[in-house]
Amino acid sequence: MKSTLSMPLEKKQKIENIIHQLANLVSAKNESHHGFLSGLAGHLLFLYKAHEYNPDWVDEALFAQKLDALQEGLEAQSLELSTGLAGQAWLLEYLNQANQDDYDADLLEDVDALFANALDHTPWRGEIEYVLGLAGYAPYAARRLRYSDQQALYSVIVQGFESTASRLENGHITWSQPSKSVYRLDQDCLDEPEFNLGLAHGVPGIIAALLPALEIPALKSQVTELVQGACDWLLAQQIENADSLSCFSSCASQPHEASRLGWCYGDLTIAVVLARAGHALGSPNYVEQALKVALKNTPRDVTTGYVKDAGLCHGYLGIMTIYQALNQLMPHPQLEAVVTTWLDHALEQFEQQGLEAFYFFSGLSKSYEEDFSLLTGYSGIGLCLLGALNDDLSWIDSMLMA
Repeated sequence: MKSTLSMPLEKKQKIENIIHQLANLVSAKNESHHGFLSGLAGHLLFLYKAHEYNPDWVDEALFAQKLDALQEGLEAQSLELSTGLAGQAWLLEYLNQANQDDYDADLLEDVDALFANALDHTPWRGEIEYVLGLAGYAPYAARRLRYSDQQALYSVIVQGFESTASRLENGHITWSQPSKSVYRLDQDCLDEPEFNLGLAHGVPGIIAALLPALEIPALKSQVTELVQGACDWLLAQQIENADSLSCFSSCASQPHEASRLGWCYGDLTIAVVLARAGHALGSPNYVEQALKVALKNTPRDVTTGYVKDAGLCHGYLGIMTIYQALNQLMPHPQLEAVVTTWLDHALEQFEQQGLEAFYFFSGLSKSYEEDFSLLTGYSGIGLCLLGALNDDLSWIDSMLMA
């Protein structure tokens, strides 16, 4: 796949060298934790894509050994996306779909039924967000929807969101973080509504989780109403101060605080969600608003973006990939240029620090630590760098970005 980035051969070779080093390190990592965001499943996604780009970078026998270990441990997993079956099953379906000639439509039928039964609670009383909650089952359901009937599973996901929605008199629809959620930002006022604006834990993630269900005829009307009401509510949460660094804060109850640049929180993934919604619904206004939000953020740098590391979640290579996804959704010269800006920053950091430039900054220890994971470490960084070479972001639906 040809990259959309104009890239001299020397620069390409530098990136390839980094990816090769990362593939060696991730291959050698003996990871007992099987989770997608922070364990073996995320490692396997990176190694698969690295092998796809250059078969010499990943030992096929070792990859097969790691994949067998993942599959053998499926029955012992919890269900959620982050550390459990929803993320691991997404990976298995992604690999299953990679070779159309050998695609096995029945491979994960038991998982479909397991999730449909486990999520069938009205009203839904668990977490609603992506990492541990209801939205985290949507990437699997959406990936399966490409080749199989997912009305049963998506029906319970949609009903869960319907049962927890807050409907306002003006037609807007939103979702408050459950009072017992581990992701509530305000732990002192558990009975007060809290409307999170991050993709990982908030309303944008719920919109993104609902979007693929528009393709299911029996759910289209219900989902259209939810998505439109939620997008209209989301747009109404924009910071009114034109001098603000960002268009949105991290939480609707903190309307004047600028948000970081990142996948988990911030304007960039809100723009991705609005653009996707606009394309799916045939609503140009959402796309126009998404582009406005994205372009406002292009001048921001590591300082004004509150960026401390390189990872996919909230680091400079993750930011590069989100801008790349935005440029695929809404091609624009400024978006294309800022992809290169963030890539060049990453390469400069590597020149200065070597692999330590890709260490994860821990908020707990306040120090930089080596990390092999998809979300904050080498595996996600490797995927971002591969995407810079071949413009292949076919995996970002796992992160609610497609």
